[in-house]
Amino acid sequence: MHIIKLTEYEFDNYSKTHQYHSYYQTSAYATVMDHSALKPLYLGFYDEDKLVGATLILSKPVIMGFKYGYAPRGILVDYTNYFQIIEITKELKNYLFKDRYVLLKIDPLLVINKYDKNNKLIYTYEHKDNIMETLKEAGFHYCGASKSFESVKPRWIACLNLDNSLQDIFKNFKKPIRNKIKKATKFGVEITKDNHALEQIYPFISKDGIYSKEYYQTFMNSFQNNIDIYVAKLNTEKYVDSSRLFYEKEMEYNDYLNNIISRDGYKGKNMKDILTKKMESDKLLITYKNYMVESIDLLKQYPEGIIIAGAIVIKDNATLRLLIDGYNHEYGKLCPLYLLKWEIIKEYCQSSFKDFDMNAITSNEIENNPYKGLNDVKYGFGTIGYEYIGEFNLIVNNPMYALYKSIMTNDSIKDIKK
Repeated sequence: MHIIKLTEYEFDNYSKTHQYHSYYQTSAYATVMDHSALKPLYLGFYDEDKLVGATLILSKPVIMGFKYGYAPRGILVDYTNYFQIIEITKELKNYLFKDRYVLLKIDPLLVINKYDKNNKLIYTYEHKDNIMETLKEAGFHYCGASKSFESVKPRWIACLNLDNSLQDIFKNFKKPIRNKIKKATKFGVEITKDNHALEQIYPFISKDGIYSKEYYQTFMNSFQNNIDIYVAKLNTEKYVDSSRLFYEKEMEYNDYLNNIISRDGYKGKNMKDILTKKMESDKLLITYKNYMVESIDLLKQYPEGIIIAGAIVIKDNATLRLLIDGYNHEYGKLCPLYLLKWEIIKEYCQSSFKDFDMNAITSNEIENNPYKGLNDVKYGFGTIGYEYIGEFNLIVNNPMYALYKSIMTNDSIKDIKK
């Protein structure tokens, strides 16, 4: 076994057909990270003249000219080949030691468990225990089975199968999801694809300013034809018409209930139900009136409509991957992101794309989980919960690692989230 540096072309050519491929293991992603001061290294593992594995390693200076390495969603190898893993790790450690690395972190794109929308375990990878033991024997240290967002990349994601019919996919959504999609449609939210809309959606996806607009623009430039921006725009004219229509219909219904109460008084076996419906209708009237007032004001300010949400999606081989999404919280009641995801699903259902990765969730085993709402929404789309194997650290230089740990209080690579 020996290691050779690969060109970007050689690496991408190998990566794109590998079973554990993801956009994180591409030269396009390396370009994005290079703009964030993380230097790429492409390595190929050769058994005689045959390329049997490869990896992108991102490096960051940490101490005294030494580097911290991270192979995002790597390494690309056959993890069931025990002897190959042992040999590759040995050669890799020697190579990185000479190149002044302190440590290498990996987090393979290896699904060990799958859960349905009701949190029922529906799949377990038969080789997971053997792979875990092989990596430990090779010298990797397991970082633990994280249940939330402790790791660099999410250990849990929600993924939707796009092979089913559109009708079956929608039917499999939980009722609140279907209702919110219908609500967004009725009140004038419209979804379009616009790869020049980063400026407009950035305020919604900035996530408290963790990533700059230039960061996302680099993604757009690097992935070119394999990345799209989806925009949710509120048609303010339609919002006015819909709000007025809903208000008028509810007023008719409210008058109908009033007539029953006036005619029958507060007696009768069905009167309790009538009074409950009347109170609910009174609340809806207030809501629709507020919508109507707001919509008229918005039409005056934005006669051409207003962008209220957006998302960036990467087309990664046969998988759509949601990079980021966000919405203007002033219009959260119009549920724009629900409709946006639905329109993406409609576009790619039963296409060459087989899965829609809706990005991070957490384990449902967390007591008093603060992210339960996030899980409920994503599982509500009928997704499957994927649990990856997790992170492993390979300590390359023990003395320097001990010094590094004595100085650093946290993991210096944690800021690479996307």
